[in-house]
Amino acid sequence: MEILIRKMIRGSLFAFLLLFSTFLAAQKTEVLPAPIKRSLDSLKRSNNLSDWIYTRIDYTQAHPRETLSFLMNSSADAWRGPKSAEEMQAWLLLLSHQGYNQMYAGNILNSINCYEQAYNYWLEHHVDMDISDFVLKPWANNYTRLGDYEKAIFIQQKTLNFALKEHNDELTASTYNNLGISYRSIGDFKKALECIQLGKQKVKSTSPLSILLNNTLADIYSDKNELKEAEAVISNNIARQKNTIKNEETAYWLLSSYITAGDVHLALKNLPRSAHYYQLALKTNEQYYKGNRLREKARIITQLGKIKLSTLQGKAALSFFNQTLSTLGLLNSEGQINPNKIFGDNRLQDVFYQRSLVYSLLGEEKEALQNIRWSLLAGDKIRFELADVKTKQRFQSETKQMAEKAIAIAFGLLEKTKQQHYAEVILNLMEQTKARTLLDDIRRNQQQLILQTKEPLFIQKQNLESAIAYQEKMALQDPGDIHHAAKTSADLKFKLEYVNKKIRERYPALAWNVATELNTETMLKRLPAKAHFIEFFSGSSDIYAIEINNRQLKQVTRIKHAAAVKQRISNFVETYYSHGPEAMMNDPKAFFDASYRCYQTLMGDFSFPKNEHLIIVPDEALGKLSFEGLITDQSYQTVISKWPFLLKKQNIAYAFSIQTWINQSKRKHNSLSEKRGLGTEKFAGLFITHQGDNKQAIPAVALEAASLKKLVSGEFLMDKDAGTKDFLKAFEQADVLHISSHSYLSGVRKEPTLSFYDDQVFLFELSALQNAPGLVVLSACRTADGMMADGEGIISLSRGFAAIGTQGTIATLWNVNDDAAAKITAETYKNLLGGKEISRSLHEAKLNWLNSPQQSANQYLPYYWDALIFMGYDQSINLPKAGWSPIYYYSSFILIGLAAAFAFYRWKK
Repeated sequence: MEILIRKMIRGSLFAFLLLFSTFLAAQKTEVLPAPIKRSLDSLKRSNNLSDWIYTRIDYTQAHPRETLSFLMNSSADAWRGPKSAEEMQAWLLLLSHQGYNQMYAGNILNSINCYEQAYNYWLEHHVDMDISDFVLKPWANNYTRLGDYEKAIFIQQKTLNFALKEHNDELTASTYNNLGISYRSIGDFKKALECIQLGKQKVKSTSPLSILLNNTLADIYSDKNELKEAEAVISNNIARQKNTIKNEETAYWLLSSYITAGDVHLALKNLPRSAHYYQLALKTNEQYYKGNRLREKARIITQLGKIKLSTLQGKAALSFFNQTLSTLGLLNSEGQINPNKIFGDNRLQDVFYQRSLVYSLLGEEKEALQNIRWSLLAGDKIRFELADVKTKQRFQSETKQMAEKAIAIAFGLLEKTKQQHYAEVILNLMEQTKARTLLDDIRRNQQQLILQTKEPLFIQKQNLESAIAYQEKMALQDPGDIHHAAKTSADLKFKLEYVNKKIRERYPALAWNVATELNTETMLKRLPAKAHFIEFFSGSSDIYAIEINNRQLKQVTRIKHAAAVKQRISNFVETYYSHGPEAMMNDPKAFFDASYRCYQTLMGDFSFPKNEHLIIVPDEALGKLSFEGLITDQSYQTVISKWPFLLKKQNIAYAFSIQTWINQSKRKHNSLSEKRGLGTEKFAGLFITHQGDNKQAIPAVALEAASLKKLVSGEFLMDKDAGTKDFLKAFEQADVLHISSHSYLSGVRKEPTLSFYDDQVFLFELSALQNAPGLVVLSACRTADGMMADGEGIISLSRGFAAIGTQGTIATLWNVNDDAAAKITAETYKNLLGGKEISRSLHEAKLNWLNSPQQSANQYLPYYWDALIFMGYDQSINLPKAGWSPIYYYSSFILIGLAAAFAFYRWKK
């Protein structure tokens, strides 16, 4: 408070200078008014850093937009850093003002960075200053503007803890209000209402802060579609504020009330009343802020455009949406948009999407498609700034809904014009909706190996990642301590995000450009010449499939009635695979017919040469289906081994997306692993027949280990020798890692988990390791299955290993038959030893099962032989055969040579 009083006094003394210089500060501040410049120079000569900082802040307060660059250059212009406590307080206030002015100008990401610097400066230098109002509150509000509500809640909780500790009821109430906004935004209305009620308990009903709380309450009711309640609350709130505006803060509350009232009446279809409130909001913004609250202004104008759009007034709506873009600095005087200027902001994402709806209404499909793509680009730029996995996955889900509309438009234009460009657009859009957080993880693991690990930031990063993994493991193992562990983990993740930003600043080459990375032409060029893909997109209305061969887009197909098709596939998997083989055995004809319908629906429009190697990129329910076991011909016969399985025609592998497949082609290892060995890959296998006394024994595991020992030379670890430390060591050292054990998904977030003899390992614990095997074979049940994340895919063990750097996995889609899995796995290794690629090795092992005598005819059913699938980048692996390792042969030759040399020496002597 002392700082504020001092600042206000200095500001009043400076008023005449500001009045004198107003006409000179037109648009930019490259040329400072003479009085300001003289004052700054004088303070610099006298080494008065504090007053020099306050002078710059005071000057920019009168012209926040025109003087932004001047304020942002303050750190660089300072002749030295702060030393005294007073100077540190001034410096912290400077960083806070930089964040505020960036937000005021609509630059949310830059504003977040400024507040983040302020917070970390406060932490590092222990500045004696209350940062709740200056840093924490506006910082969290920026995250809500961006859509990263999880991060907003994290910061708001810090503010709340401070407010409760200080018994500051006003700060407590306003923070509860902000928490209510965040919880409402992620759809947790119960917690949102709890926060508003707790906030109201801290202030009197006549308090101005109750206005703020009621604004949020009305928003919550509106989102819950309780529109009458929302209208009653907001109408009463607006009536209370008449003739009560005292300052910019209370004016902002009225501005927010008008916007909420406009939203409520828009939802009630009371369009004139809605437009009236939006106009009042614009008037308030102009009266108290000279129209400079740009994001609020942009939102209001967009809402007015939505009113016109709802009455099918396309051109009028477009005029409003163009005003929004102009307000946000995206539209030039000729009405053109520079895509390079598009930034991450949910206001921008919304207005581009609304423009696409207008152009569709006007029959201009090309423009509609382009605007959706710009909307997705703005969303992608937001997503790349996010750290929380839940937030990213929510963005992915929202992105997928928009992408489906864009794909539908592009498909219509492709059919109409036959222009290949639209097929490329469809592929681009499909890739934007698939495994994006997985792609981030893969890239992150590759990037940390580019530079030497002696870099302090990388060491700090690895330490934080290890600490986060430990806390999350504790939370999963001890649910009673989950809240403490979650809080500690959140603090560590915040620190990690800051370190990651510092790494990107220091090594800009490690960052990637969103638009460039999604470029279809670049992506196709990076594919091997003979790579053949079928990629699916499962929308709510239609399913699309695109064929890519020899770096060319061959065709795009559309499957209508997506909901019915996805339900049919889900029922098929659930009936015939998820609950054992009984349904197949009891009625093989019904299975045959159902399987053929699935094949005809998904693959009937494609034709391939026999034995063609296909890589399938599934989506949603299709990810639980093994295509190799599908029936390709409707002619039924009773001999199961002669059924026309797709396996007999094509060699099939799977990928999470084309971009993840390309990135998986790069092996995660350091220079030491490149130099080791004598031309063969190192094999390690962990075989756990039971975990202590807690898990049911698996006899087939011992048999599997025995059969592999006859084939492959390497390290075989059984039971007590296959503990968590043994696994971690093998993971870092092995090129091929075989795991036969129990596996499952843990906790609410369904974390992929493996059991070893002494404990379990969660895959997130491995992310900081420097090496990863090229191939992981998961001989356990349902290791390719897991929780479905809309727009991201199945969160499985197979996906988890890909995220931490493994190039490919052989995993299972359902509970395997132990005998079949052991034999097919052994046969796969035989084929690998013969020099065949991974997918071909597994493919021929399955064929061998079908062509070999079995104990029962039912064992030819796909349930037995089709559970194992290969997912990832395909390659051949030079495994050492069982027997003496090559090193022993080399050692023997060396010993014989030494003995001969010694004998010759003695003979000569």
